[in-house]
Amino acid sequence: MSSGARDSRKSKFTASVTAKLVELLDEKVARLKLNRSDAIEEAIELWLKQQAEKEEEEYFIASADAMNEEARSWNSTTSASAQRIWDKHDSAE
Repeated sequence: MSSGARDSRKSKFTASVTAKLVELLDEKVARLKLNRSDAIEEAIELWLKQQAEKEEEEYFIASADAMNEEARSWNSTTSASAQRIWDKHDSAE
């Protein structure tokens, strides 16, 4: 958990979740001697981190796809060029 988030001013908000989720949360925070706010803050931080990682992964996949397409195009161009050179060489013999 980032220390900056813990040191900054807190904001209150309302969220609706299932009663079962609240029950499980309350049981867990009681066992760990934490409070709901700390648990929810950590959950939000983890969710935001996961989203950032997912976006980064999607970016790199898209970049890799673009690079692969560029490589295929380059291979096609160089293969055609090599074929023309070989054809010229074969017809000169």
